Amino acid sequence: MSERYIFGSREWVQAFVNILNSDKEYESAARGWEDPIILAITSLPPPVKEHFKAEQVAVWLDLYHGKCRGFEILSRAEEKEAPIVIMGSYDVMKKVALGKLSPTVAVMTGQLKVKGNVAKLLSNAAASSAFVNAIKKVPTEFLA
Repeated sequence: MSERYIFGSREWVQAFVNILNSDKEYESAARGWEDPIILAITSLPPPVKEHFKAEQVAVWLDLYHGKCRGFEILSRAEEKEAPIVIMGSYDVMKKVALGKLSPTVAVMTGQLKVKGNVAKLLSNAAASSAFVNAIKKVPTEFLA
């Protein structure tokens, strides 16, 4: 069995970035994208909170023309600026990562909260879909 990464950990984010940067579907769909985004996982279950010693897990991703040029792990989404911040509970983010919940449906139903340019996010559905497909490719271990 290949190595699995704890969802939200630095190692998981690095594996995700590696997959994203080698993903031709994402590169093509996001070739016009030039903005960093922040993903924030909130409402961490007790074992996850204990593991990360935090109330939330957030990552700033420098997305540019179908590549991720870098990332920063944040202790809170508000630590850094980004035109788009996507926040969701651990349970919702887990469902999205497993492909059991469409991120578009999650946004439209309020399960995922988006701060910033929602129209840009929704108008780039192919890039968003390819981004989530890359997340699904990360060998992931969920602590809860």
